[in-house]
Amino acid sequence: MSCSSSSSNSSSSSPTILSQSEQQKLLEKLQIFKIQGKDKRRRTVLRIIGKLLPAKLVSVEALKKYLEEKIWPVLGDRPFSVVYVHTGVQRSENFPGISALRSIYDAISTDVKDRLEAVYFLHPGLRSRIFFATFGRLLFNGG
Repeated sequence: MSCSSSSSNSSSSSPTILSQSEQQKLLEKLQIFKIQGKDKRRRTVLRIIGKLLPAKLVSVEALKKYLEEKIWPVLGDRPFSVVYVHTGVQRSENFPGISALRSIYDAISTDVKDRLEAVYFLHPGLRSRIFFATFGRLLFNGG
């Protein structure tokens, strides 16, 4: 199972299929998403470590549910920022793909999107920089 909204692509080794509950427990254990501290403007920080995401084991649906149940409620109704650390991300192992990211973004409620005031993308590779410079505003606009 890959972290995409479509069926998984064939690969040389079959990934272990986990139940949605097991996937959410794995996300919790790995602490990929952690609410940690404040930024310079006193906004709560949601820290995301990209290399920890087991994209081959976690579905987009499980990821959305985890965020809805475990992360968004803890952020409350305060403004927040996201710090995404891209160091060590390998497309074949722990990057869910642009379509999966877009699907996750689309599933975020308007009130949560309205409270997201800043996104810091740390250590992007050249491909990520070019992609987001070219298409980022089209994909992740305010609506």
